[in-house]
Amino acid sequence: MKIIQLKNGEYYTRLRLKVNGSWTEKRLRDVDKNNLIYRASKLKKQAEEKSLNLKKWRLEEFFNLFFDTYKKGKVSHATEDLYTYAYEELIDYFGNVFLESITKLQYQQFINYLGQDSALNTVITRHRKARAMFNIAVELNYMKMNPATGAKMAGKDLSKEKSQFMEADKVGLLIAELQTSFSVARGVILLAVQTGMRYEELIALTWFDIDLKNRKIMVNKAWDYKYTKTFCSTKNKKSREIYIDNLTVNYLIDYKEWQKSYVEKNNIPNDLSLLFSTQRGFPIDNASCNKSLKKICKSIGADKLTLHKLRHTHTVQCTEAGMDIIYTSERLGHTDINTTLKYYTHLSKKIRDSNESKVDTYFSRKISATKTATKD
Repeated sequence: MKIIQLKNGEYYTRLRLKVNGSWTEKRLRDVDKNNLIYRASKLKKQAEEKSLNLKKWRLEEFFNLFFDTYKKGKVSHATEDLYTYAYEELIDYFGNVFLESITKLQYQQFINYLGQDSALNTVITRHRKARAMFNIAVELNYMKMNPATGAKMAGKDLSKEKSQFMEADKVGLLIAELQTSFSVARGVILLAVQTGMRYEELIALTWFDIDLKNRKIMVNKAWDYKYTKTFCSTKNKKSREIYIDNLTVNYLIDYKEWQKSYVEKNNIPNDLSLLFSTQRGFPIDNASCNKSLKKICKSIGADKLTLHKLRHTHTVQCTEAGMDIIYTSERLGHTDINTTLKYYTHLSKKIRDSNESKVDTYFSRKISATKTATKD
């Protein structure tokens, strides 16, 4: 390191440093020579440490560090699985390469590869998990840039090929059919379309959560049907109350009487007072509900839907009823109103016709008023 004393008495030096994999020049000045030497030495050491960090981490070892430090035990089991799936896709495609060797072009090619056989939503989910991992690597100076930033998504948009909700006339037929007889699956289906609750919230309901007098359902827990097979927190860790209509209240009154007889007849253990307990004493599974729903849809001439699509259906019903988006979002248990807005991508024909009628009425009236004013 060469140090020069300038005419003004200051000391000057010029350093060539490798920062984030690229060489750069740094110029320093100081009135004190020893202080200048200290500052220059500190910069060189920092640059060397960063340079070493960029070289030593491979994909497999960094994922293990990232997962154990930031995700394991801190997110739900389902989310842990999503990170593992993303890692497995990355390691299958790239191999156990150095993190820094993955370029933006290569990552885009990886996304394109996934999109050949996967649904768009699946690709997006894998991408988000990979991007989160790479973000941490960049923050820790193990990578100089995140190759996932700005990637264009690929994949089959299956949502365009499937019904996202049930139209209002079919919902009426569905409700009527559900009232003709009782079963655990039918009970889940009716509450799904009338409240918009998530499957894991529905099967966690106990009779202590039902306030028939005040027409409310308290949603304060969910059921971990994949792992622990017991109660757990709701998706957003929050509780909410859902106001229910008279039809739903009367249905629950009758369903409670039916369930009492059903439990006694089949000697079903229901110590938890679950609304939707099966003969084994555990909540009904999603597949059984969807099987029952598929059969009913066929009988009423409706497109095949899943239980989750009834949540979409409820959102559309709230909109058709004139409820504002904030109330609808709270009813669905969304923490972010933008999540609710996504449902509005698939508007029903009734809502579209109503909005188009309003456009025609409002703007035609404005034109008529303008013509009248011109004549006067």
